[in-house]
Amino acid sequence: MKAAEGFPSGLCAQHRAIEALLRQLDGVRTRGGTSDEEDLRLLAALRRLLLPHLAAEEEHLYPLARRYLPVGRALADAAGCTHACRLLDRADDCRLSVTGRRRATAVLLLVLRTHLRGEEEQLFPALRARARPDELRRCERRLREPRLREPRAGPPGATGPAGPAGPAGPAVRGLPPGAGAITALRDRLTGHDSSGQRSP
Repeated sequence: MKAAEGFPSGLCAQHRAIEALLRQLDGVRTRGGTSDEEDLRLLAALRRLLLPHLAAEEEHLYPLARRYLPVGRALADAAGCTHACRLLDRADDCRLSVTGRRRATAVLLLVLRTHLRGEEEQLFPALRARARPDELRRCERRLREPRLREPRAGPPGATGPAGPAGPAGPAVRGLPPGAGAITALRDRLTGHDSSGQRSP
């Protein structure tokens, strides 16, 4: 087995665990009369998996993408964690009606599945092809370290979800198809305007 083969195996394992929870949340949404407590339990489990995962990506994976990929900065900015965290907070908001939270959960699932698919189909293969094997090994080791903190906001001046260009950011060649449409749908359904504030 070559040194960098399978990179990033740690993140891919986390993806499988996240996808399993997303499938359970799908089941909750499609079964009539399911207890609201099950929704909240699954969302709490998703939060425990997702936040350390996103923090590790922001700290170790995305800097590697920015350094080695022609569209790495745009991909990293588009995949930023800020909106995923807001969507999770919205879906987990006990002040909403069951219907409102189910709708917010549907948007969350759409965004997370797009995030996972974009990484596995585009970002990971591109890094395996372009980055130095020793940097991939170092990144893999760091990604396996336990993460105890929540993801931070994007860097000042960045485009994309955390930057001044707003949630969608400018149209960037090389981003996954439909990224802008998904952002617009997500923000409309979750009540966030382009400044990231919740609309009245």
